[in-house]
Amino acid sequence: MRGRHWGVFWACMGAVFLVTMDATLQPLALAGIREDFGAGLTSTAWVLSAYAISLAAFVVAAGRIADRSGRKRAFLLGLALFVTGAVGGWWAPELWVLVLCRAVQGAGSAFVMPASIGLILAVWPESDQTRAITSWTAVGGVAGALAPLVGGGLIDVWGWRAAYVLSVIIGVPSFLLARALLTDTEHKAASRFPDLVGAALVAAGLGMVTLSLVQGRTWGWGDRRIVAAFALAVVLVPLIRLRIRGHPAPIVDPRLLGLRNFRWALFIAVAIPGFLFPYFVMMVQFLELVWDYRPLQAGFALLPFPAAAVVASALAGQFSRRLDERTITVAAMSMTTAAVVWLRLVPDSDPAYWSEMFVPILLGGIGGWGMGLPMINAIGARDLDNETYSLGMGVLSTARQVGALMGLAMAFGLLGNVEEAELFGRFHQVWTVLVVLSVLGVAVALLIPRRARTQPSARM
Repeated sequence: MRGRHWGVFWACMGAVFLVTMDATLQPLALAGIREDFGAGLTSTAWVLSAYAISLAAFVVAAGRIADRSGRKRAFLLGLALFVTGAVGGWWAPELWVLVLCRAVQGAGSAFVMPASIGLILAVWPESDQTRAITSWTAVGGVAGALAPLVGGGLIDVWGWRAAYVLSVIIGVPSFLLARALLTDTEHKAASRFPDLVGAALVAAGLGMVTLSLVQGRTWGWGDRRIVAAFALAVVLVPLIRLRIRGHPAPIVDPRLLGLRNFRWALFIAVAIPGFLFPYFVMMVQFLELVWDYRPLQAGFALLPFPAAAVVASALAGQFSRRLDERTITVAAMSMTTAAVVWLRLVPDSDPAYWSEMFVPILLGGIGGWGMGLPMINAIGARDLDNETYSLGMGVLSTARQVGALMGLAMAFGLLGNVEEAELFGRFHQVWTVLVVLSVLGVAVALLIPRRARTQPSARM
């Protein structure tokens, strides 16, 4: 048993490493993409937004497909889609092609991430599953630690397309290794096919909200395109609810919403990434746009963030055996709030890394990324069992992506297509909003129910 669950773990980690590394590399590549295509800040924001929309919309359907056809097949399909999108991004002659390829990669990630944790936890000892979750997160943290240095250096020398070349180089052998080593943990040939129409409606709704947030300041909030996007998003909400209530395999199973701990996990899965993801991406943009850092310089500057996240994630797994996940989450969010407040009050337009940026980078890595994000899965896992692994984790992943997407759209929307002289002031506005969102994140964490003493620390 011991050998089997570690063998499955490492067979999944190549894809997890790849997907996590890509998330760290993309913010470093945005400056080169803007320069190459002659695009503005709001246009290149869609490189991140298209990925998040696709992932959020299809991750639950991917989980149902994993339950229907087997997690190994779903995992390999997702990895193949991700690598295919990377090949297209490498070649992309126009920005819209790159955005489309990022959507393909988002769909691939929708299969990879929940299937990977489902494959691992199905063979992991139930009494030690929080350790499995934090170890899974820690490997992603290693990818995040290497990405700024390796990827940043490659982007600095060969341009932004090097980020996609690197994904292909890692993705192809990862696919071959996983195909050879993984065995399926579950197969439900009789289960219903997921509601892809509902997933498409969610994608459309998220796209309209994102369009409004990203372009509202640039086009004007009264612009007919913004009003139409808002109106369409409002119309789609009841349609999505009808699909959830009426479809036999909806994008969100209403039964999951009846699980108390899972409901709270959904709240924090939206609230916490809503400021964590824009916090990280905006630090990268600040370094490159305000302090004129090259990608490799920004990579070195960001190194303490993922490095601290790796250590903190491992410690979170150890702490979870003695401390309640709520306590860890509140501490993590409080540290990240302090980091965002620092960003609002301390840095100025003249570069001074050690005195002005090192502290918030380190605190964010330790707090939100290293200790906070793993606890989302651990809290949601209290009420799940083997039958709801992929579906439950898929819903949580959707919630995380919705929070991250809204936060990123808000941040890029606040920046707008601004002149260089106004950049520093716009970043101050972004930091101010993130302070408010981070305080709300702490408040949500304080409301999380404590773990019952009779329950395992992370039951899935």
